[in-house]
Amino acid sequence: MTDQSAPLFFQLIIKVLENLHTGTGTGQGDIDALVIRDRYGNPVIRASHFEGLLREAGDKLIWLEKIKKIELAALLGDEGGKQSSLCMTSLRTDENSKTLVWASSKRKPNSRVPEKDTLRFIEYVAAGACFKAILRIQNEAQQTLLERLLRRIDRIGGGRNRGSGLVQVDWQTCKADTLLEEFLQTKSDRAPRINPQVEHPAPTVTRLRLVLRNYEPLCLPVTGHPGNLIRSDSFIRGQRLRGALMAWALANAKEAQLEKISIGDALPLPAGFTQAHTVLPIPLSILTQKPKAKNTTLPWWAGGSEQFKASDSLSEAEEQTEGEKRKRPGMHEYLCKIDESSTWLRYTPTMNVRLRNKTLKGVETEAKLFSLEEIAEGTYFQAELCFDNAAAATKFINDFTPLLTGQDWFRVGRGGQPVGVASFTSIEETRQSESDFKDDWILTLSSDLIIRGDYLGFLYDLDVDTLCKLACEDNCKDKQDGWRIEKSIVETEVVHGFNAASGLHRVPALALRRGSCWRITGSGSAALARALAVKQAMGERTREGHGRFVIGVQPITTLEKPKRLENQPLVNQQEKLLLSAKNLAKESGARKPSASQLQWLRNHALAVNNEKELDNLLKEISTAPERRPKSGKPWEKFPIDQLKDEFKKFSSLEEKRLLVSYLVQYLILEKESTDE
Repeated sequence: MTDQSAPLFFQLIIKVLENLHTGTGTGQGDIDALVIRDRYGNPVIRASHFEGLLREAGDKLIWLEKIKKIELAALLGDEGGKQSSLCMTSLRTDENSKTLVWASSKRKPNSRVPEKDTLRFIEYVAAGACFKAILRIQNEAQQTLLERLLRRIDRIGGGRNRGSGLVQVDWQTCKADTLLEEFLQTKSDRAPRINPQVEHPAPTVTRLRLVLRNYEPLCLPVTGHPGNLIRSDSFIRGQRLRGALMAWALANAKEAQLEKISIGDALPLPAGFTQAHTVLPIPLSILTQKPKAKNTTLPWWAGGSEQFKASDSLSEAEEQTEGEKRKRPGMHEYLCKIDESSTWLRYTPTMNVRLRNKTLKGVETEAKLFSLEEIAEGTYFQAELCFDNAAAATKFINDFTPLLTGQDWFRVGRGGQPVGVASFTSIEETRQSESDFKDDWILTLSSDLIIRGDYLGFLYDLDVDTLCKLACEDNCKDKQDGWRIEKSIVETEVVHGFNAASGLHRVPALALRRGSCWRITGSGSAALARALAVKQAMGERTREGHGRFVIGVQPITTLEKPKRLENQPLVNQQEKLLLSAKNLAKESGARKPSASQLQWLRNHALAVNNEKELDNLLKEISTAPERRPKSGKPWEKFPIDQLKDEFKKFSSLEEKRLLVSYLVQYLILEKESTDE
């Protein structure tokens, strides 16, 4: 690979000169439009938005006949065509970036009176913030066009035509390894960075363990026919990882012989962990007690999840009380052991839903809204690669050295998001001893199993005959009549795929879902377990990681939650204030005062400067019926005592003032709805 064809990296630095808004499409509390944030709560400018600005600048150059459409398509890609050469991370800032909230409303024509229901509060990133990102292009020939497009960008975010989002754009070329190291060593990166080093496996080693890290949120669609919500897998399938590695090899003129490699699924690790001894999809037989209703004033989503004792329904000692219903495991739950002797940790990777709006083109007038389910950026994944021999492992390391040493990244998922190798190690293949196999054992799938029956139809379950055939044809002859499947928990899932070279979908296949498990008993059935244990996988598409399994891991009855490295997020105080105000508004005497009297209360409450002034205001309301028998009568049954009780739940004066303000807003809305 020559210098001209080698990937080129840039560090992009953007300084905000005017308040900037890149929205999420959602609001919270009394803010109608929030700034989009990363998983750590810091403002972020998503890469897709910046790429859209580059495309807009390119379209203008095409209209001016300064560049050709084919040149822009080579850099930024084309819908239904080849993937773009440009790949970038989102623009991120540090934890000290301030945000502002601006209020605006629409005026009536030829008047200064605001129109009803047009008041909006919008959050902005304050001027002075600095955002940074990493850009990668496939070769040096595209550098001139990229820099030309970057020079044309002077505004980012919403409201660009009204003066918002003025920015200063700078960039410089850098080496990927030092650039990524600097980029990842930020305050937002809670997990320690691993420096991968090239190591050559021993002559007998045929397995490698890769730890991957996504620099951008990943959407890994689970269906070939998405709707308004594009759901995502919570792990990187082996077939996806295989395709991503092959695409990188082809783009970098590498002769990768992946037909000699079985690439397993890359399963997510708990937040804050960068490696583990064992990672498994949670077995479907792991059940927990259903949570009971809590006596709390907080919303149901604000209290967090309570840890319940887990039970394995395949365990012989497990007995379920009659009429008791237990909760099945979630589809995105996993188990891992940090080392061989540690307890199993139960966890779910962080996943978010992102709202998108497709850019209108030509005569299109109707907005095309859709949502993406995404794995949060900064998630670590662990995958195992099995080679036919040690020579194939050595060749893989030599061919993919830039990836394995952090000098480059490859692209995965919808939009081709950047994923890098955090570390890789060679692991010895371990065999279970003869004493580990008993006549009562459990088979657990660690990846989806695609298997067909005698008439080439996909199987919905496994039986003893099928297991004997998978282990060895001779085992069918030695099968004992007492061998049987005592109990099983099985689910199926449709596996989709996409061929990037042809642009066509792969034919869907029905698979037995990962986590499915079977308990096999019978005198001498340990022989079947030993025969299966010799195999790495069973069924079809084993090179893509399908059909992997473990024996003897279950039953699992002791589970723990991983200890978080950062503090748990605090309950949103604004939502808590709104809930208290809503409950106060339901009191019988709260709606007696008129709209003007309630507005008077709100204005005076927001103007108080200390606790004494607030107490005097409440005292003035409570004594109003005595001082003014006519005009003060509506305050007679106003819930002053209940309001004071709610004040005790909040420590700051600002929160107490907001509580009164929210209470008045609720009451005014109820009065307006009653009048209508």
